[in-house]
Amino acid sequence: MSPHRKLRERSKTWSVLLAVALAALCCVMSASGAYSDALVRPQDFRTMAVFELVVSGSKVLRSGPSKIVTESAFVTLTHTLMGNTDGLEIQFFTKPITDAARADILENGAKELRRSDHAALVLFLDKNHQVWQVNLSYVVPGTTVARTVAWKPEDLRQFSNYKFDGKRLLLKSKGLYNESGEEQLKLSWEVDLDLPVFERIKK
Repeated sequence: MSPHRKLRERSKTWSVLLAVALAALCCVMSASGAYSDALVRPQDFRTMAVFELVVSGSKVLRSGPSKIVTESAFVTLTHTLMGNTDGLEIQFFTKPITDAARADILENGAKELRRSDHAALVLFLDKNHQVWQVNLSYVVPGTTVARTVAWKPEDLRQFSNYKFDGKRLLLKSKGLYNESGEEQLKLSWEVDLDLPVFERIKK
């Protein structure tokens, strides 16, 4: 198997794992009362980020460009990615977080917010809270793309402006993921955030 084909197969494998991990994480977050509402303030969600997708060739995805411009985000620490791996999931939304939206996030895993355009970054962490893999999901009506956008050292440098102290996440990243082969697409992102990190309360 050629190196290019190996990379392509590995990307597809991580895409499947990402979908499974996100589904499991949404189930965890959907538990009513999973977070203490007293800890959450509107300013804990405000941030700007831009995600773009350009599909130039695909049997299943609609061709052409699209863009998601977000106004808010919610960061969650989880310990269950791919079994027992720590990770940070950052959900980005195109709408500001109102009281109703806060309830949706806290009690329903952002079910209503995820009905419209949204994106998510999942940062896989090692024991020292360093990032060793990054997955990105991108959702607009009629199109859902989930990819591992960084796992090689040269790609992870796109996420080097990062700090997580266990309570807050600082992340500034501007990057590009390019895929050629059966699927020909480009995913780009520009993120600059400083937000608290919420963890599901153990009962």
